[in-house]
Amino acid sequence: MARFLVSGLVSLALLAACGGEAVAPSEPVEDMSPEEAADTERTALARCGDVTLAGYCGVRFGMTAAEARQAFPVKLESYEAPAEGGAVDAGCQELFAAEPVTGVSFIAEGGRIGRVDIMTEAARTADGFGVGTQASAIRTRFGDQMGMATNALEPEITDLIVVEGNTKIVFEIQDGVVRSWRAGVAPTIDYVAHCG
Repeated sequence: MARFLVSGLVSLALLAACGGEAVAPSEPVEDMSPEEAADTERTALARCGDVTLAGYCGVRFGMTAAEARQAFPVKLESYEAPAEGGAVDAGCQELFAAEPVTGVSFIAEGGRIGRVDIMTEAARTADGFGVGTQASAIRTRFGDQMGMATNALEPEITDLIVVEGNTKIVFEIQDGVVRSWRAGVAPTIDYVAHCG
């Protein structure tokens, strides 16, 4: 756990380089091969560092959605209609990274970032865990410090859960490997259906 905290502090110092500098692809991701799209996404996130218990790529848990939009290196889009009069939505809002990044989203609740969801191999923890990691490697690393639960929406999926205070990392395991994962703070981290 201490490694996560130290990594978090180091990553936060390094994340300043992410700034708000947008990276635009030369062609839309859907026009690329899967390998080209993955490479383009990896390039856009290259300076982001690890996902930590503090946040990812300049976006810290607890910052406002507006601050997150400024910090992340590509545009963050939301499908929710803006609140009347431009007021901050007090409910739940998901912010999706725009192309070339297609596998990262953030959830804001009460206008504050509470979690990051990862569906790309380009983002990892300090231990190198992420999409495609063997569940056995996570179990070996965390042992008794890790919890396990059956996914509430998909019983064939097992959630491996690492907890520190009110912060968690949840790895969704399918066929022995991580298919997606998330990090964040309670209660937002615990929503299985995102904002649904």
